[in-house]
Parts: sequence; structure tokens; C-alpha cells
Amino acid sequence: MRLEAGGATLGGRLHDICRDAALVECSRTWPLETPVSLAFELPGTGGPLQVSGRVVRLSSGTEGPAGMAILFTEVTPAAATRIDFFFALNEGNP
Repeated sequence: MRLEAGGATLGGRLHDICRDAALVECSRTWPLETPVSLAFELPGTGGPLQVSGRVVRLSSGTEGPAGMAILFTEVTPAAATRIDFFFALNEGNP
């Protein structure tokens, strides 16, 4: 996955996702409330998705990878449908 904020781009790993937020593992973090753009793919949903959000929680990486919780602030109806479809595909899977 890719995150962008303030003209800087950062690669990361999508650790967890729900309908309105994502937890991202990455090599560094941005400050709380930083607006970000996320681009990622969810298996079985037909290609890359892009959403906007803001950093709402930070993980320093002292006990694992550094990370950020991103609350989505702008999700197109098409992206929301594809996120819901991903959950429907994986319902009941751990």
C-alpha cells in the first residue's frame, strides 16, 4: 500500500481494515491529525482503491513495526462498495 501526505510518499503494509479506518504498518509515521491519502488493493475487489483520511493513533514501533491508525474522511461510494464486498468475501474467515 502507499500513503501520501504533504507531498511525501511512504510505503506500508495494510495490517487491518474496517469500513471507516485502517491500521497501517510503516517505517515512519506522521503526526496525529495529518491528512493522508491511501492507495491499496483488497484481494478479489478488482484493483486499487484510493481513500482520504487522517492519522488518529500512532504506534512507536517499540514492540513491533511502527504504525498509524487512519480514520477515513473521504471514501467514494464505489470504494465503500468494494470494501464491503471484501468483507462479504471473507466473512467467517479468521
